Amino acid sequence: MTDTADASPRSVACRSCGNRLAPTTRRCPACGLRDPATPPAPPPASERAPARSGGGVWRVVAAAVIGALAGAAITTLVFIARPPRTVLVPVATPVAAPPAPAAPAPPPVPAAQPEASRSRGRTDWLFFFKSGDRLVRMSDDAPAGLVLRTEKAHAFADGTAGPAYLVQLPDGGQRFIDADELERGTRLE
Repeated sequence: MTDTADASPRSVACRSCGNRLAPTTRRCPACGLRDPATPPAPPPASERAPARSGGGVWRVVAAAVIGALAGAAITTLVFIARPPRTVLVPVATPVAAPPAPAAPAPPPVPAAQPEASRSRGRTDWLFFFKSGDRLVRMSDDAPAGLVLRTEKAHAFADGTAGPAYLVQLPDGGQRFIDADELERGTRLE
């Protein structure tokens, strides 16, 4: 059911949906657009995009080529204008005999004395370890023993008194160890 009038060269397409219409049609039956045959009005000059001058891409390419050539020319001039590199040859100097030692070396300093215990002579020491704690040495993680009990005031062999831990050693013996000394050198297992 094709109408020959619709397919004639005098028919126009709707601007919105493309439906073929007679040029005198006031409304498109498919989409309802008014005046479907009239072309849209051009936008005002303020909304139009500014006209671009032709050759914008070529200007960018030409600027890049000129910049590359200028960089190459400057680099060439720098290498040509710099002074030649001189090669330094090391000169062998005669080695003098080492001087005789003027004075004998000072005697070696004896090993530093261990730091004095901070716990000796104190009665208000707060014990870090408690009974039943297994201890290892901080230096090599070797077993240091098991804490059996703590004493607030223990008389040591050197005549001083202070807080101490009674520790069962790994070899089976028991020994009182100064609280500060044990806390500095061991940690919990």
